Amino acid sequence: MLSACLAVLIGSLSSCNKKTETEEEIYMPASSVAVSGFSLKSKNGSKVKVDSVFFSIDLNKGVIFNADSLPVGTDITRLAANISYASSASAVTITQTGGKHTGVIDYKANPSDSIDFSGKVVLKITAEDKTTSREYNIKVNVHKVEPDSLVWDELAVTQMPSRMENPKDQKTVKYKGTTYSLIQEADNSYTMSVATDILEGVWDKREISLGFQPDVRTLNSTSEKLYLLDAAGVLYTSADGLTWNNEGVVWANIIGAYDDVMLGLRYDNGKLLHTFWPSDAGYSESEVSDDFPVNEYTDFVQFSNRWTTLPIGFMVGGRLRNGNYTDKTWGFDGDHWVVLSEGMTPKVAGATLVPYFVYRKTSSSLVQKEFSVWLLIGGARGVGMYNRTVYASYDNGVNWYATDSQMQLPDDFPGLRNHDGIMMEWPKQASLKDNWESRAGFQKPGMARVNYKVEDYEVYWDCPYIYIFGGIESNGSLNDKVWRGVLNRLTFVPQF
Repeated sequence: MLSACLAVLIGSLSSCNKKTETEEEIYMPASSVAVSGFSLKSKNGSKVKVDSVFFSIDLNKGVIFNADSLPVGTDITRLAANISYASSASAVTITQTGGKHTGVIDYKANPSDSIDFSGKVVLKITAEDKTTSREYNIKVNVHKVEPDSLVWDELAVTQMPSRMENPKDQKTVKYKGTTYSLIQEADNSYTMSVATDILEGVWDKREISLGFQPDVRTLNSTSEKLYLLDAAGVLYTSADGLTWNNEGVVWANIIGAYDDVMLGLRYDNGKLLHTFWPSDAGYSESEVSDDFPVNEYTDFVQFSNRWTTLPIGFMVGGRLRNGNYTDKTWGFDGDHWVVLSEGMTPKVAGATLVPYFVYRKTSSSLVQKEFSVWLLIGGARGVGMYNRTVYASYDNGVNWYATDSQMQLPDDFPGLRNHDGIMMEWPKQASLKDNWESRAGFQKPGMARVNYKVEDYEVYWDCPYIYIFGGIESNGSLNDKVWRGVLNRLTFVPQF
């Protein structure tokens, strides 16, 4: 009897692979030579429980394979297998070629013999009448790279999207589904660069005449407008980043967007207040406590879930009015500011927050579960001291943990403060024209995180990348490079 997943596979082949006049009819072997189940046996003392790995059986193409690859370095040269087939079969043999061990195994007589899957393995089943037989290629896939490594590379082809070399300052934000970078050029002119394709480094770069001197690092956005302060703290708004309107109020700093309202700080008769814009948004101003940061905090990020009646926003670190750094995570619920956590990250200024994903093992040693997290990256810990540890929060700022070594920054990643982190999803595509070759040629994730679609023989999915823009380096200069990071497993062809 075929397994449930095998039945799903056969069904998907029938529904997704539309038959044309030039395609062959689907071949189904006689039940007397069909494989109805396949699994590996774990070795005593082995850390990798290979018996929990599911194998797909493609009766049409005569292939047996694990779509979810085994961990890097798994020894597959001496593994026994459980193979289910018709009891009436007259012969069942396994031929090994091209690996460390070669030769033919009489599986019917010796089902516990070890098999070397590092080379080519062919299973042959012969029916009772000896006139019918069927061969199956068996492939045990092993990851070639660590799937849970966060890999960074410096994109030399996509320098900071400035019009000139050696820009002085920048701020990059997401606005209306794309990326906006405000850049102070070497000659003190200003550029607004908009990414039409950040993956390929395609930017629309325009010199802009603001009519005021901007505080570049205050650039922020809601879903409807861009916000910016000038050097004197006057608040400006814009719908396109090119034309700016003076709103007639003076702020000490911008915090970030809470829904369609921009939160900020302003002084009134010597008191520092939490404020907001538009002024008729219905929120109440309140005095800022002494332990609340006034600059160099992370971007203010927002989330909602089934346990909250209103969205929650939070930010991490920053510099206090007395100049000291803070290790507190502050949250806002639309009414009150509260400390969500303290002492779980370093006292850091100028770090960045990025939404991303991590995977952790469940009760099965080879099954991974996805978690949405916030990553805290970079920032300064003091004069000439930079935070090199990446921290993650699974619960929206309430708790923070140093990520595994595989997700830490590489040695060549510069120390940065006041940089901007953005996550963008970009489409990927793979061909399933030959199901066996496609699955053998691509790495596979532990699970399909992303939504995917299949059209004829092509599979499409979105891969999330982290982009790091700008930042001040240890020598005081602006980093004019763009770094891109991605979790390896999210680049693998989705398992389905």
